[in-house]
Amino acid sequence: MLGVFVLTFAVPALAQTPCAGVPKDEPFVMVTAPAAGAKVKSGFAVSGCSRTFESTVVWTLTVRGGKALAKGTARGGGVDGSGPLSFTVAARVARPTLAYLEVIEPSASGGAPASRVIVPVVLTP
Repeated sequence: MLGVFVLTFAVPALAQTPCAGVPKDEPFVMVTAPAAGAKVKSGFAVSGCSRTFESTVVWTLTVRGGKALAKGTARGGGVDGSGPLSFTVAARVARPTLAYLEVIEPSASGGAPASRVIVPVVLTP
């Protein structure tokens, strides 16, 4: 006799909505993936949540000494509240390399970033 099995998986609420529980009226940048120390390859996905001026974050992947391997911008939440943030990073290396993913909210006045997150990762060939 054949039966039908239904499997259900509970996914934590934070994984479903990375902005859940974050204050709606304060600017911030939060990276939920990759985790600090993660081994990543070119084309790795970055996700998180933000609430920034004009909904924009600037990201840079650097190595020791400050050399930028990749950089770009992404959109998240803005004046209306926090929102999901996601982008991909393409950077190739010849051997495993310690790199730093920095995601910032640029200052509207041109000074220091209003919000900043730095995630160390190991970039692999």
